[in-house]
Amino acid sequence: MEQLSREAFARARRFILTQGRPLERALFGSRFEGAAIEQVLDELARFQNEDGGFGRALEPDSRTPSSSVLATGIGLRMLRELDCLADHPMVGKAAAYLRTTYDDEVQGWRAVSPDTNSFPHAPWWHDEDGSLAQLFDEFRIIPRALILGSLHHFSTLVPVGWLEEVTEETVRYIEMVELLGEGGGSDLQYAISLAEAKNLPQHYAKRLEARIREAIPSVVVRDSTQWDSYCITPLRTVSAPQSLGADLIQDELQSHLDYQITRQTPEGSWKPTWSWGRTYPDVWSKVELEWCGHLTLEALTQLNAFERIEV
Repeated sequence: MEQLSREAFARARRFILTQGRPLERALFGSRFEGAAIEQVLDELARFQNEDGGFGRALEPDSRTPSSSVLATGIGLRMLRELDCLADHPMVGKAAAYLRTTYDDEVQGWRAVSPDTNSFPHAPWWHDEDGSLAQLFDEFRIIPRALILGSLHHFSTLVPVGWLEEVTEETVRYIEMVELLGEGGGSDLQYAISLAEAKNLPQHYAKRLEARIREAIPSVVVRDSTQWDSYCITPLRTVSAPQSLGADLIQDELQSHLDYQITRQTPEGSWKPTWSWGRTYPDVWSKVELEWCGHLTLEALTQLNAFERIEV
């Protein structure tokens, strides 16, 4: 098995600390150098708006400063990682934003802000007369499953009956959708995030686990020649040894870890496997750099979880 050398780790560290966003720098310090979480919270707070939602390009592919459910889901996931309690002000404000932006008529949330088209954004977040909802299947899994994972984690902040109703609807849809893992596989990732959520009732966790374990062997891409494209790679599905489904693709995970080590650039980073094409070319260079910082941190986090970094 390949190991990320000390020199390669040092290059990745240097890239994050010199080229990454302050948020990724703080997260690196927290995950790898024992830094206090307060610095991460300070940096994350810069992305939270007065309405409680997160925006301001926390998700780099959408540059609007306005709050979005997608960005708020990412922010709450970070707050979960940092072991924040439900009484933390950032958590409470985010949960309130999600409760007020829920559309009872369609039983879900719109992923990105309505003003997304007015700011630079990835082409897949562009909306014309409802095309976004159609592309993301009325947002039944993306971003709903990710949001519900956090709301169960902080379940004291929302009405029990409402949370139960939305969860049942979401789990039922995940069970019935023909292909879980369509496109790049974000819907599968979001379903796993919900299945692994703290405080999720066991009867939901068991139903999700059965559906996810059924899907993983058939949708994870095993051909390493395709891993440099936007596809459902082993590590996109299983990010740590204890993650749901890890036992189903052990060989593929080890091969993908080897592959990841070889994909580090001379500058020390890992690059996105996607781009904005010809859309906002002057902005993409900044966005790509932000993604490089994020992906480099995630690559180090995964390699560390699988004990693939030389000590």
